[in-house]
Amino acid sequence: MKHRHSLLSTPGFIATLLASAALQLHAQTWVTVSAIPNAVCGDLSTDAANNVFSVGRYIAADGSSVALVQGSADQGSTWQVLDQYAETGLSYAHHRAFAVDRLNGNLFAGGNLNGAPGYDALWLIREWNPATGLWSTAEHYSALANDVGQASCADILVAPSGDVYATGGSSMGAGPGWLVRKRSAGASTFTTVDADYSRQTAGSGWDLGFHPSYGVFAVGEVSGIWTVRRSSSGNTGTWTTVDSFYTARNWIGGKALCILTTPSKIHVVGSAYKYRQGNHWIVRSSSDGGQTWAITDDYAPSIPSEARGIVQDAAGNLWVCGTTVASAGGLQWVLRKGTPGTKLVKQGKNWVQVETMTWTNVADPYQLAPGKSALPNGITIDTNGNIFIGGNATDANGVDHWVVQKLEAQ
Repeated sequence: MKHRHSLLSTPGFIATLLASAALQLHAQTWVTVSAIPNAVCGDLSTDAANNVFSVGRYIAADGSSVALVQGSADQGSTWQVLDQYAETGLSYAHHRAFAVDRLNGNLFAGGNLNGAPGYDALWLIREWNPATGLWSTAEHYSALANDVGQASCADILVAPSGDVYATGGSSMGAGPGWLVRKRSAGASTFTTVDADYSRQTAGSGWDLGFHPSYGVFAVGEVSGIWTVRRSSSGNTGTWTTVDSFYTARNWIGGKALCILTTPSKIHVVGSAYKYRQGNHWIVRSSSDGGQTWAITDDYAPSIPSEARGIVQDAAGNLWVCGTTVASAGGLQWVLRKGTPGTKLVKQGKNWVQVETMTWTNVADPYQLAPGKSALPNGITIDTNGNIFIGGNATDANGVDHWVVQKLEAQ
C-alpha cells in the first residue's frame, strides 16, 4: 500500500491534469469520490500538481478482468479512464501498483496477469511515455526467466535519479517469494537485484521507499516473517536485512506492507502475529536508517487487525490506514492519526525531552454495507492535505466495488 499512476489515450489529458488548479478544502469528513461496481482498486497516488490516479481491475460478467487506470484533475470529482489492458487467452489482469517519475514525467502501473494453466501470477509493468503519449508494456512475464515471470508486481518506485524499482513475488511457491528488480536511469530493461527462493512459507516484497542518506528500502515478508531490506545503491549484492521482526516467545510472524521515509525517521506498517492472540496492527519506526527499530503503534481492538498504508502531512502528522473487524462482522477501513510531541522523562539524575507519538482514530470506520468487508489497498496525500484511500468494498449483494474515499483537509 502506497502511492502510484496510469490508458492515457492522448498526452492532452496529462496536460489538462497538470494545468488543473488545486482546490483548497477545509471540512474533515469522508467523501466517496469513486465507486465502481464489479471492480477493485489496487493502488492510488497523487502527483505534484495534485492530480489523483487510481489503478486496479474491472470484472466482466463472465468473471474475466481488465487492468484499469483512472485519473482525476479535480480531486476526485470526475475521472477519466487512462489505460485498460488485457491479453487474449488470459482471463485476469490487475494493477496493484502505481508510480510517477517526477524527473521525466513517465507513469508506471504494475501488477499481474493470470489464466494460464499451472501459473500463480504473471508479472506485468506498463509505462506511459510523455514524449509519445502512449502506453507500452515495460516488463512482460514472457520475456523473463520462468521463475521471475511467475510473480506479481506489488509496488513500483522511481528514485530521484530516475532509477526505477519494482518489487513483488509469489506467495504460492511458483516463483520467488521475494523479488526486487531495477531499471537504471536511461536503460530499457529491468534486472533482478534481490530475490529469495526459500519458498518455505508465504513471501513477497510489498512496498518500496527511498531515502537520500540511506538508499532504497524494500519491505514485505520472507518465510512468513516481517522483513525490511536496504541497499545504498540498489544494485545486486548490496542488499541487507535491517529488520526481521520476530521474537520466539512473543511476535512469531508477520508482514510489512508499506514504508514511509522522512528526513528524520523511517516508518514501516503492517501486521504481526502475537503469540496466543493473533494479528496486531503494527507501526515500527527507525531514527538511524534502519539500524534500530521500535514499535510506535500496537493496535488490536479486534483480531485480526492490520495496518496497510502510511503517509505524512506537512505538519509531521502520520496517517495510517488499515483494517479491524466491525461490530456487525467483516473487515472495516480504519484511519489512525499519529501526532508527534515530546515529554519529560527522568534518565538517571536528569530530566530529558523524549519524542512521543499520540495515536487517535479519525473519522468513522468504513464499510459499504454492514457486515460486508472493506479493504483499503492504498493511501496518498496531496499538497493541500487531502487524504485519499482506495480499495475494494463488498455491497449487500456480495458484489465488489472499486472505492476511493477522500478525507478533506481541515
